[in-house]
Amino acid sequence: MMLFLLGAAATGLFAGVIAGLFGVGGGVIIVPALLALYTWRGVDASIMMQLAVGTSLATIVITNLSAVWHHHKRGAVRWDLATWFVPGVLLGALGGAVAAAHIDGAALKTAFGAFVGIIGVKMLLNIGENGRVTWRPSAWAQSALGGVIGGVSALFGIGGGTMSVPTLTILMRASMREAVATSSALGVGIALLGAMAFMQQGWDAAALPPGSWGYVSWLTGLGVVAGTLITTPVGVKLAHKLDQTLLKRAFGVLLVIMSYKLMFA
Repeated sequence: MMLFLLGAAATGLFAGVIAGLFGVGGGVIIVPALLALYTWRGVDASIMMQLAVGTSLATIVITNLSAVWHHHKRGAVRWDLATWFVPGVLLGALGGAVAAAHIDGAALKTAFGAFVGIIGVKMLLNIGENGRVTWRPSAWAQSALGGVIGGVSALFGIGGGTMSVPTLTILMRASMREAVATSSALGVGIALLGAMAFMQQGWDAAALPPGSWGYVSWLTGLGVVAGTLITTPVGVKLAHKLDQTLLKRAFGVLLVIMSYKLMFA
């Protein structure tokens, strides 16, 4: 058990940097890592993916709150953009989490890998430094975009950055730093409602490991959060120091690598 918890904490240390740097909540790191840890611990394969996704969402609540605070102190969070995304994001997160609890774990893993890869390639093909936001959809359209972001993010156990960062940089031409910071704020709501839904949907599930409330393993989650709280401020600091184009390229490469690992490793 000690090695398992150390593995969870090590996952958190890495995920915290990624969360602060890219605004993704760390889910693209946490979900694959938890799948490996659960496989090692012999968790039932039929619930493994749901448990990894639900636990990832629970850890992202704390991780993103830390990231938002540090980004906000640097004036990078676009609260004016986040406000209109929120209603759709929250509704989408609930719907995505409920759907994920009823989808086959292997299919969910493959779909997650394919989705992450597509977004990664899209980011790499749109390299270039963006400026201030140049296009604003209507309030209804922005809320609808939020619904898609929240639904897909909760479905795959990520904090929203995998979709909201590309949406803000590619579609709305926000700077990478603004997109990362604003994505972290949106991710708090996605993760909170998503985690609550995963707990409810898995409350009576069979073969849950000790320390689990539905599809959320608090034992694993605390180990992960112990790591993310240490390194998230480091990621935020790097995000505000690195060149914008380099940051965007690194984000795309990260997603492509994670896609390959999920689909073929």
